[in-house]
Amino acid sequence: MEVIRIDYNHVQEDLCKSSCCIGFFDGLHTGHQALLENCIQVAKEKNVKSGLITFDPDPWKIFFPERVCRHITTLDDRIFLASAMGIEVMYIITFSKDFAALDVDAFHMLLHKMHVSYITCGFDFKYASKNSGNVQTLKAQNYFEVSVIESVNSKNEKISSSRIEPLIQSGKMDLANELLGYMYSIEGVIEHGFKRGSTLLNFPTANLGANPDYLVPSSGVYAGFVCVNDTLYGSMINVGNNPTFENKKVSIEAHIFDFDQDIYDQKVRFFFLKKTRNEIRFDGFESLKKQLESDIITCKKVILKESSYVNETAKLWDKKVFEFK
Repeated sequence: MEVIRIDYNHVQEDLCKSSCCIGFFDGLHTGHQALLENCIQVAKEKNVKSGLITFDPDPWKIFFPERVCRHITTLDDRIFLASAMGIEVMYIITFSKDFAALDVDAFHMLLHKMHVSYITCGFDFKYASKNSGNVQTLKAQNYFEVSVIESVNSKNEKISSSRIEPLIQSGKMDLANELLGYMYSIEGVIEHGFKRGSTLLNFPTANLGANPDYLVPSSGVYAGFVCVNDTLYGSMINVGNNPTFENKKVSIEAHIFDFDQDIYDQKVRFFFLKKTRNEIRFDGFESLKKQLESDIITCKKVILKESSYVNETAKLWDKKVFEFK
C-alpha cells in the first residue's frame, strides 16, 4: 500500500483517481470495515484506486494539548490494518488549526485536488470549520460522488471507537474484540523487570515497555499472545501493580508458554484475548505460585477454545500461531 502525506496548502498534482473512505478510523473496527468494503467495491467498479483518508495528529491533540490522548490503534497500526483489509493508498492529511478552519467549499476543493472521484463516509460524518459540513453538504457538491453508510450496530447499539474504548479499559476484552473484529493489541519493547517471576516463582515473564499512545486494559490476568518475530505465542498476561509486592508502577508482563528466547530490548506486540480474573493480593509466594499454576491452565483452555478466532486474527496481522503444549 502506498502512503501519501497531504499538506492541504500544497497538494501533489500527480495523485491518481481514487475511491476513498474518510475518517480518523481509530481501531478500524467492524463499523469502519463496512466503509472500507464499500470503498473497495466502488474502486473496482470505477477502475480507480481504493483509498483511505485520515488525519494526523489526532484533532484532540491540537485542540486540547493538555489532555492525555490514548488510542485503540497507533497511526502505524492503522496503516498496516488498512493495507491488510485491501486499501491501495492511504492519504494522511496533516491536521492543524488552520486546516480545521477550512470552510465546507474549501474542504470539497481539497478532495477534488486530490483527484477523489468517490467518497464513502459514515452517516454521522462531520467536517470543515466548526463541524459545519455533514452528509447533506457533502452530497450537495458536484466534484465527486458520495456513498453514505448507515449505522453498523451490534446489540442495537452503534459500533464505534468511543464504545470500544471503555470496554478495553474495563477489561471486557471479549466484547471489545467482537466489535473490533480481531484481538486488541499493544506494541512496545521488552524491558528488564524485577525478575521475581524467574527467581522467586519460577514463572519467567516478559515485561512490556508499552507505547504510551495505547489504551491499557484494567488490572488483572488475561489469556492472550505475545508476538515475537511474526509468531504468536500463547501467553498469560498480567496487568497491574502486583499488590503482593506493592509495586507503585502499573506493569504489563507476560508468561509465554513453551518459550525460552532472550527478547530483551526487542519490539513485540501483546494480544489480549480474554480476562480470566481480577488482580488480587496474596499472603505469600506459595499461594501466589499456586494461583499462577491455575491461571496458566485456565489461559490455555481459553486460547484453545477460541482457536478459530485466534487464527482469523493471525491471518489479518499476517502472523503464524505457535502451538503450545
